[in-house]
Amino acid sequence: MALLGQIPEEVDSLAADLDSRAGDIETLISAIASKLGATTWTGPDRDRFVGDWNSTLTSNLRNVAGSLRDAASVARQNAEQQRQASA
Repeated sequence: MALLGQIPEEVDSLAADLDSRAGDIETLISAIASKLGATTWTGPDRDRFVGDWNSTLTSNLRNVAGSLRDAASVARQNAEQQRQASA
């Protein structure tokens, strides 16, 4: 007979990893912003890049981080539901 369900501890570990990766993205955003601010690059290409970074690119990365955190939350809820069903 095939196993149906989950091992909650494995799903908790997955959730922790998803949260960790979201944190990695947030750290990456800060690191790139810092590096960008420290460059001596000037001109319209820099201005355009900074504009894109400060709007679209950063926003997209924050959305990915948020989606990973949402997925972690759902995984934790699923693990808890499995624990309750197995009790």
